[in-house]
Amino acid sequence: MLLNKLKKITVTLLVVFFTAQVFAATTDLAVRFLDKANEAYEDGNIEDAYKYVNQALAVSKDEDSQTNVLYFAQTVYKVKLQNLQQNYDDMALIDIKTNLEKYPNIENASIKKLVKQIEQEQENKEKAAQKAETAAQRKVEQERFEAQQESMEAQKRASEQTAAAVKEQAEAIKQQSAAAKEQAEATKQSQQEMKQALENIGTSFTETAKETKRSTRVLIFSIVGIAIVIVFLVLLIMIIIKKAAKANQFQQEQYAQAFKMLAANQSQTNRLMLGGITDIYGGNPSLRIAGSSTWAPAAALPDVTFSEEDEEELKQLAVKCEEIGQQIDNVTGRKNNSKNVSELVYKLSIQLGLPQGMAMLNFCAAMIYDAGFLAIDPDLLVATQLTEEEKQAMKEHVNLAEKHLEFVPKKYWSVFEDAAMKHHENIDGTGYPNGLKGDDIPQIARLIRVAESYVSLSSKRSYRGAMDKESAINTLKEQSGFYDQEVVEALDKIV
Repeated sequence: MLLNKLKKITVTLLVVFFTAQVFAATTDLAVRFLDKANEAYEDGNIEDAYKYVNQALAVSKDEDSQTNVLYFAQTVYKVKLQNLQQNYDDMALIDIKTNLEKYPNIENASIKKLVKQIEQEQENKEKAAQKAETAAQRKVEQERFEAQQESMEAQKRASEQTAAAVKEQAEAIKQQSAAAKEQAEATKQSQQEMKQALENIGTSFTETAKETKRSTRVLIFSIVGIAIVIVFLVLLIMIIIKKAAKANQFQQEQYAQAFKMLAANQSQTNRLMLGGITDIYGGNPSLRIAGSSTWAPAAALPDVTFSEEDEEELKQLAVKCEEIGQQIDNVTGRKNNSKNVSELVYKLSIQLGLPQGMAMLNFCAAMIYDAGFLAIDPDLLVATQLTEEEKQAMKEHVNLAEKHLEFVPKKYWSVFEDAAMKHHENIDGTGYPNGLKGDDIPQIARLIRVAESYVSLSSKRSYRGAMDKESAINTLKEQSGFYDQEVVEALDKIV
């Protein structure tokens, strides 16, 4: 029995020793792969660095080695994606996305954004290629259609010329027939006169009368022959006209078919052109309403409707946005600012004629337009005086909202992104971060720009008192270079 216990202890020790050796070997292998990846990265060989860092990920087991590998993998993946933007490779992108699914801890906001940008760029290129192909096809069909029309015109002219020739020939035959008839009548009259003379002269002229009779028969046969020729020519004209009519019908059918093909191509082109605006559920940036100074629903967002499910989804989204908006107000010290701005944006959307669903979406986006402040140093947010460097750091909040918008459904992402990044753009192009001008500024950003400024002017601040409504509105009107005056006029009507 003691021997059995010794055997069990020995076996256990061997298993523990073997496991430790394997784990140590695995850890050492991960370190070696990571070193190779680092060397390749420093040499500028991103492909080898990418390969070795993936191998290190595959063999790393302990938490420390995984952390080191993941940190370096994020750097390598980001550089590889940036290279992929310059020289796109479909298989390389698929490989990266597969590895990101395999190692989800690698994916951060920058990597996710790069992948999204690459996919969007490729989608835009495919659309452009498809549009060019459609245009080329339309040009070929147009040229074919024009060639067919020219052929039809040529055949028509040929038919007209043939008909004119036949008509002239028939007229000539008619004239010949009339002349022959006149000649026959003259001959008959001559015969009667000759017969009378022959009867008076007597039998001595019998042979002459017989010869005249034969001439008369020949003339009659000639007239009959001419009549037969006329009938033949008439039949020939009818056959030619019938064939021309069939050819014209065939050309008309070809014309109709070509027109249908052109109409189908035009319809496809129209769908491609409108698809980027009306496909609210297709994941395209369809809700980014820029380049339009008209706020009427039909011009602002054609054919967009929100179902009951969409409206319920927006209500749930509003709850989440209200929670984050409260966090923003807490760190910035602006009590109820998110609530006041979002409610004003909603009322402005309705006043300007936007659909109820679109107004609700604008309400949600306006609740968290300053989400970038959650990534700013809290001390800067409460400071009474700022240096120029600190002011620039504060302006960076428009570029720091991305990670706080990850909960937003993809189909609404563009509206929230425009709200967060472009609410400090000015109509005259003096705003930041991109210096957009006029109608290049999305509508949601223009709405927030006016609503935020009005709430700020009409609220009490530590450095000044609150303005009355009329003074605040007049201030916005006087600064026409900053604000969309159509929005300001709508604000004047509702406050």
